[in-house]
Amino acid sequence: MGESVTVPAQRKGYRVVGLRELGTLILVGVLSGCGSSPGGSAGSAGNGGSAGSGGSDAPLQEEYILSDEELVPESGAFDPTSRSFYVSSATKGDITQVQADGTESIFFSTPSGEIWRSLGSIVDDAARRLWVCATRLDAETEEIWVFDLETGERELALNLADVEAGSTCNDIAVDGEGMAYISDSENPRVYRADADAGTVETWADDPLLSPTGSGIFGGNGIAVAEDDRYVIVSKTSSGAPPRLLRIAREDPANIVGIVTTPALEGFADGMSFLDGDLYIALVGAGNVARLRSEDDWATAALLVEPAAGEVSVPGTSTVRPAEGALYAIYSDITKVLTGLEPVPPFRIFKVDLGSFE
Repeated sequence: MGESVTVPAQRKGYRVVGLRELGTLILVGVLSGCGSSPGGSAGSAGNGGSAGSGGSDAPLQEEYILSDEELVPESGAFDPTSRSFYVSSATKGDITQVQADGTESIFFSTPSGEIWRSLGSIVDDAARRLWVCATRLDAETEEIWVFDLETGERELALNLADVEAGSTCNDIAVDGEGMAYISDSENPRVYRADADAGTVETWADDPLLSPTGSGIFGGNGIAVAEDDRYVIVSKTSSGAPPRLLRIAREDPANIVGIVTTPALEGFADGMSFLDGDLYIALVGAGNVARLRSEDDWATAALLVEPAAGEVSVPGTSTVRPAEGALYAIYSDITKVLTGLEPVPPFRIFKVDLGSFE
């Protein structure tokens, strides 16, 4: 393990790009005019707005259509206390809050004159925090943002360059103690951050995490098992076995590939645990995979469900549990990955768990 650093407060034919190349594609798009936002009303640039409580008694809807057609919400999270979804933006870095009744607002807007993207995000309800991976595209800065969900203030901006040069922040998961684990798609590492101490460190470093095979995307989705024993990481590259890795939370040197039956195919992206099973968004094909293990995630049985019944939704990039259900986010990030224009509207939609039975 590295030393802790205190930081100041698939489809066949897809060309998979790394986070830095993805950043270049987005930066070009923003500079050519795709970064202006017609979305909800933003507060002061760079400041978080307080979490809204409107619609707190409303039942969760089957689908939420996001108003900003330039958002590209690659990831998102659900806050069970405010009953709100928070979604990131791969084009501008803003964080959008969507309440249970569909009320939408800008929770955080990036400072004027700076070009950011935000990717992986997760809510730590116990600590009332929102964690977000963020990249400043015009300065090649990789940060981990931590927000106070009660005040809306950004508590921390942890710079990964202070840990390892060339680090990237792809996705985030949080354990029962409030520690955050961060995947790196371009390096064989997983980082761990402690918001209370204001530190981030290299937690796992292993060749199994390398971005090898047919693409240059390595570690992508990340999730902590519900019993806190393991951190699970997905590798996006379809030709880079093993596709899923199990890391012992108490001993990050103990890292093994998870054998799935049948083999996991497609571009694995954001994932979450729900009722003991692991669900993964297969971003290229537009399906959701369910994995169930009977041997502590040494092996797992895999079942793939076509999103939206029999029709796949390419561009579905993450899944998150919400009030006993599972919701997916359509961001069409696969278009961005291939240098094409994403197709709005972007949305959050409920996955039919019954289709797995």
